[in-house]
Amino acid sequence: MNFYLAGRLSFAAAMTFVLASCTTTQADFRKNPEGVSKSALCRTFITNTDLAFTQELTAELARRRIDPIECVNMVQRENQAAAAIVAVALVGTAVAVCANNNCGGGSYYPSYPSYKPYQGNCQYDWQRDAAGNRCGRRSAYSRPGGY
Repeated sequence: MNFYLAGRLSFAAAMTFVLASCTTTQADFRKNPEGVSKSALCRTFITNTDLAFTQELTAELARRRIDPIECVNMVQRENQAAAAIVAVALVGTAVAVCANNNCGGGSYYPSYPSYKPYQGNCQYDWQRDAAGNRCGRRSAYSRPGGY
């Protein structure tokens, strides 16, 4: 069980790491701007704060005919997809933990009397008690209040 949980959490952490590492450094970009993937280029363009580097990134986007708005949309879709994968992994982990630790819900009985389980021998007049005698007017149903 612990290996299963650790595996799922490792997967979620790996997805987070993968998304965080989808950017490129200035040195890598300057060595080979064509070698940078579209995803890494867009993610770097969005997260960068250096004005000079932003100009270089914008020039590369223009050279590839990529609209900066398209970059924003693509990064949002990737983030949503990664969040969905992580959410599914976490929900799966929670279900597995509950299945192995018996954390299911209990029974619920509303407060009105007709849904409470009857604790005595005779609930209705047509029933028979433990001795085999017919309950009749001794039943809970026959008494005032009905239950």
